[in-house]
Amino acid sequence: MASDVNGVSRRKVLQAAAGGSALALAGCTGGGGGGGGSVDPIDVSVPVENLEDNVNVWNWYTGWTDWGIPKFEDQLDTSVSHAAYSNPSEWYTQLEAGNDEIDSVSATSGWVDRSMNNDYLHALPVDQMDGWDALNDLARADAEEYYQEDGDIYAIPETQVAHCMTYSTEYFDEDPGSWEILWDSDLEGRVSMQDWSEVACRAAALYTGQDPNDPDDFKEIEEALIQQKDLNNTYWEDHSSVVSMFDNEEIVAALWTDGRTFGTRFDRDIPVNMSNPEEGFTYTYDTFAIPKGAPNPRAAVAWTDWGSKPKNAAQKAPQMGYVPPISNLDELLSDDLSEAELEFLDWPQRMSDNAIFIEPLSDDLREQYDEIWTNVKGA
Repeated sequence: MASDVNGVSRRKVLQAAAGGSALALAGCTGGGGGGGGSVDPIDVSVPVENLEDNVNVWNWYTGWTDWGIPKFEDQLDTSVSHAAYSNPSEWYTQLEAGNDEIDSVSATSGWVDRSMNNDYLHALPVDQMDGWDALNDLARADAEEYYQEDGDIYAIPETQVAHCMTYSTEYFDEDPGSWEILWDSDLEGRVSMQDWSEVACRAAALYTGQDPNDPDDFKEIEEALIQQKDLNNTYWEDHSSVVSMFDNEEIVAALWTDGRTFGTRFDRDIPVNMSNPEEGFTYTYDTFAIPKGAPNPRAAVAWTDWGSKPKNAAQKAPQMGYVPPISNLDELLSDDLSEAELEFLDWPQRMSDNAIFIEPLSDDLREQYDEIWTNVKGA
């Protein structure tokens, strides 16, 4: 994604952990039963035998890991050391330096691409994993296009994340259905844009009728964002501030994410919903990936297999509010969630015609978006 900063449980959406630094990683010295250099994960048979004593997991879905780690440890003969993080660069810099600590990482699509390009990830034995078989058609197609190289898969989608427009259902009688709302002069001071160049520039590209993955008029994007600047209540950085602004009725629309919208609506009882703009909206994935240098490769495969199994992956929704891209999610969660919650989580199917996958950014496009955002902020 860089995508959403998912470091907070949907049950703890207002807590400050989302903006916090990575937790100290306990027990990072590796486990018994074999070192990381002796086993290639793609050669590991599933179900995994002879696990190392520990698996070191970096995953920012803390609500889900709080739920899952005790269950994983009860079912398999190993323990989990868990670190949350607020920015993918925190784990990526360890891979750049020569990883010898991290066994599993929740990697966003852009960082998967970057890691694959630099040979930082292991291929996965997905043909043996229930989670791979259970992916819905869209997620499978995206994974095969963007996470595959020479016939091997290097990441399994664990959640599907939308950068959406969230709107107040008290202010709007129906879905406004257009990014124009964030540029509506009548709503001056009542809308909010995220302070993130890639996300803001993609929204402006959609607003101006351009392809957010391959825009052809950067000047128009910059001019649109400068025009929009004075309409903002604020450029938000922390998700809790968006919750507060909606709760206090300071804003009626914002560029946000589906998972945060879900938690705010169903946990906080704040009347918001996710829009389906006619111009389209972007989405991406967080994934399970195993970095090169993983000190506990067998346990890493076991964690990846366990976490991506449909019944376990499905819990990302009630625990965090994000959509696990598995084919029978409604059946798995019918006893856990209401019809309204399940309908919300069905957005990848209901809104598929307008959903645009965020393709990996080229260095040139990233630099162009950063330059635009610097100019907008300085205007």
